[in-house]
Amino acid sequence: MPGNVDLFRVHRGRILRFALVGGFCFVVQYAVMIGLRRIGIDLSVANAVGFAVSAQLNFVLSSVFTWGGGARLSWLRWASYNSTALLGLAVNTVVFSTVHSAVGVPLAAVLGVGSGAVFTYLVCNFLIFKVRRVPVAEAEIPA
Repeated sequence: MPGNVDLFRVHRGRILRFALVGGFCFVVQYAVMIGLRRIGIDLSVANAVGFAVSAQLNFVLSSVFTWGGGARLSWLRWASYNSTALLGLAVNTVVFSTVHSAVGVPLAAVLGVGSGAVFTYLVCNFLIFKVRRVPVAEAEIPA
C-alpha cells in the first residue's frame, strides 16, 4: 500500500491538471454543441463537432499545462492523442451502454466518463506525453 500512496503523490498534481483541462474542455464541447444546435444543426452532428473542437483544445492544453510543456508538439503526438481520444470515447460508450439499464443513466454516465478518463490519462501519461528521464548517472553534474 505505501507504494500506491507514493505513486499517487507523484501523479497528484498532474491528475489535478488533467481533471481541470478535461472539465474546461467539456464546457467548451457543450458550448459548441449548444451554439450549433441553436442555429439549427442536428444535435448529434453538433455534439460530434463539439467533441472534435474540444479534443484539439485538450491536446494543446495537455501538451502545455497537464504534461508541462516538456512534451514537444508533433504530428505523430497529435495523431496519437486524437486516436486515444476516440478510444477513450469508445471506452466511455461501452461502459455506459453496458451498465445504464442496471444502475441508471446518471451513474452510468459517471462510470463511462470516469473509465474513459482513466484510460486516456494512462495512455497519455505513459505513452503519448512520456518524457524520457535521464538516469542520474547520465546527467551532467557541474564541476
